[in-house]
Amino acid sequence: MTTISIQDFYSRKFELESTKILLETPSLFSVEAMESYIYKLMQYRLDEYLDYLHSNPNKSEITSKDITQLSSIEDCTINMCQVMLSHGNCGLPFPDIASGLHADDNYKDNLVALMKYGENQVKTASQLGLCVFWNELWYLSSVGYIFLNLPDNVQNKYLSINLLRDPFYSKVIESLCQKDTCLKDYMGILSESTQKRRTSSCNRVLSFFYRQCKEEEVKIYNIIKK
Repeated sequence: MTTISIQDFYSRKFELESTKILLETPSLFSVEAMESYIYKLMQYRLDEYLDYLHSNPNKSEITSKDITQLSSIEDCTINMCQVMLSHGNCGLPFPDIASGLHADDNYKDNLVALMKYGENQVKTASQLGLCVFWNELWYLSSVGYIFLNLPDNVQNKYLSINLLRDPFYSKVIESLCQKDTCLKDYMGILSESTQKRRTSSCNRVLSFFYRQCKEEEVKIYNIIKK
């Protein structure tokens, strides 16, 4: 594989092209090429990704779907990948995803509960770059397909830099690089009660980024309450 630049990462081009191959002609998908791509991304420091973001801020408007709602961060990441792979990445609806994640829960026969749980977890997995919606079903992306092959530190760094491409998290992180920041300042499109519910979810997603900052000794400010 040729050299991958930080600009290439922000463009998502290789990931999108690889996902298209995985979904349309899976026999041509290369696990080795996808893993090589991820490891090439690891060669850049986190502050290099941040420098690019500072020079090229994400100008997309924040929508309600960008403000994460989840129940379990593990179900949005490693557990989601396990469930999808166990079904051969053949595409699943929300209830089947939820059943796979919590097959023994008391609400396993409650379709409404399964729909909501599956929706929240898989949409977060999509925001983290691990799942995609295609032909009315959910599948693993090219990254999600090989995610479990990666060591924990590589998984964490990928999830961290992926946040820098997100309309909501990129703006929050931009602020955190300069000052203590209140998440609710970026949730004005939501009601006060919804802001309160989603703040804990967003903090759990941001924990990947804080962990990476600590690992690479990148200075970052704190999330505060108002």
